[in-house]
Amino acid sequence: ELCDRVAFITDGRISEIDTPDALKKRFGRRDVRVIYQNGSQAQAEREFPLDGLGHNSDFIELLRSASRVETIHTQETTLENIFITVTGQELDR
Repeated sequence: ELCDRVAFITDGRISEIDTPDALKKRFGRRDVRVIYQNGSQAQAEREFPLDGLGHNSDFIELLRSASRVETIHTQETTLENIFITVTGQELDR
């Protein structure tokens, strides 16, 4: 982590200011991405919301039915995605 707080400026005014973690919690979604194989099919992937994952019947069924689970990773929103949500603009590169 490179900073304690982040501010987003929209039309010359600070529209959001908070810690990176607080902004990610407020604006972001935390998902779990599962990459798996089913039988002879090519690799497939699905995403599920992290909240309530242990009770998500689709997630549990996928784990039971997939012939091979390759990876399970959490996906967290980026500050760039939050910037786009807050300002409605893409970052200039």
